[in-house]
Amino acid sequence: MGTTRFSGPVAYSGGATQSAGGTWFTNLPIQSNPDYVFQYEDFIGIAVDGTNDWTYSQLTSGTGAILADAVGGWYEIAGTGSDDTGAAIQGNEIWQAEANKNIFFETRIVTTDADQMDIFVGLCINGTFSATVPFATNDQIGFLVSDGDASINAVCDNGGTETSTDTGIDFADGSVSGGTISGDRRLGFIVRGTGIVEFYVDRKLVTTTASTTTIPTTQMTTWLAAVAGEAAANKVDCDYILTVAQRTTDGMTQYGKQP
Repeated sequence: MGTTRFSGPVAYSGGATQSAGGTWFTNLPIQSNPDYVFQYEDFIGIAVDGTNDWTYSQLTSGTGAILADAVGGWYEIAGTGSDDTGAAIQGNEIWQAEANKNIFFETRIVTTDADQMDIFVGLCINGTFSATVPFATNDQIGFLVSDGDASINAVCDNGGTETSTDTGIDFADGSVSGGTISGDRRLGFIVRGTGIVEFYVDRKLVTTTASTTTIPTTQMTTWLAAVAGEAAANKVDCDYILTVAQRTTDGMTQYGKQP
């Protein structure tokens, strides 16, 4: 019986259901590999480490914490009955768009009040969390939902020069309760080198930003931030955050012999 051996990292060869020519998972490694920088936060613990793994911030009386007994692990940011209350987590600035390298990002989000929350998730420079940071911050790639509108916008900003595109898909009010999930959206993007970002909603390509002026090449960190847009206990729930970047030029180092 023959033996099958792989000479490089095991990677996805195709995507999920596609539209508009998208190939969401293609060449994303199936598991951690030294040719890739791999960050996966699945919120399956008791509490998020807000000192060593993430910088946790809250706006006035807003809260952020892992939900108890939510199937699959969920992190919840909640307003507390007052306008402009919320919370955020951000990390270390380890992500950067580089020539001939890809960055993959995906998250799954639910909001209880789709048109009464400010939401940003994606990559952005570090900043002091506020009602405008990171929602109106320079140097970011991600998804933005603005208070008063449930539209999901795909944003690239380079030093204040911005491309913001309505994906044509909106959030609807949803909830997370045990294993019952409603209103969820998977939001993802692929940064291809320094000139292209493909944005995906529910793993379908929805828009592409092709620009050398609006795609930032500064170092950025992963952000999740939400602020209530009214005096109500509105919430945003996050199932996971995945960010993967190619460490080598092509991310597919071939070895000369098998061990």
